[in-house]
This record gives sequence, structure tokens and C-alpha cells, in this order.
Amino acid sequence: MTSRLSSLRSQLAVAAQELPRLLERGFERAPLLPGSLYTLRRKCGKSNCRCTRGELHESTVLSYRGQGRPRNFSPAPEQIDALRRMTTDYRRVRQARAEFVRWQRKVLALLDAMEAARVALGEAEFQKKGSPAVKSRSRSPRR
Repeated sequence: MTSRLSSLRSQLAVAAQELPRLLERGFERAPLLPGSLYTLRRKCGKSNCRCTRGELHESTVLSYRGQGRPRNFSPAPEQIDALRRMTTDYRRVRQARAEFVRWQRKVLALLDAMEAARVALGEAEFQKKGSPAVKSRSRSPRR
């Protein structure tokens, strides 16, 4: 039982060393934008335009959920790099958060297992010392 507890402690120590790396993204200061940039390709409808031959018009669109509803914007070309950085950073922060939640669940499972192992040790020690017999009460039916 003590070897199991020792193994759990070692696993917990390894998990604890992961924490600073997991928190790095949370300390960054760059602005975030919950959205995504994509290239939209479409026809304009003019009869003799190149898009009628399959060469569709391209534009970059920001899909953003602001004020509770989805919105699509066509940003200016000089804004695209900054928007791409903010949306990419947002996704990375969300991924880091998900990884932190997985780490937290793993640590809680280790702590629960350690608690169970320590309780088992305590109960074994308690039983070994010859605990007084516990009297069980038999209930007589009430009349």
C-alpha cells in the first residue's frame, strides 16, 4: 500500500511541475478576439465578368460573435494581420484553458487516490491495534 502511495506522490510531483507551463498563456497581455477569418469566394453577377468563367472574387471575412449575435465583417486589408493574430491567440488561449482543465482533473484524481490509500492505511493501523468491539444495537420493534 505504501508503494502505491509513493507512486501517487511521484505522479503528483510531476503534475505539479507542469503548472507553470499551463499558466503561461493566461499571463499574456495581447488582445483577443473570439472569431475567425476566412476567404469568401463568390460571383458578382455581371454577365461578362471573369467570375462567370470560374475565377471567383475573393475577399477576407471576419466571422465574429459580438453583442450576442453572429456578425460578418469585411475588414480593411491593413487590419487583416492584426485580426488574424487576435483570433489565433484567442484559439490558443482556449486550447490552453482546455489543457488546464484536463490537468486539473488529473490532479484531483491523484489526490482522491492518495486520500483513499491513506484512509486504507489508517483503517489497517486502527484494526491492527485491536480496536474495541463496536456494539451493535438491535432495535426492538415499537409497539
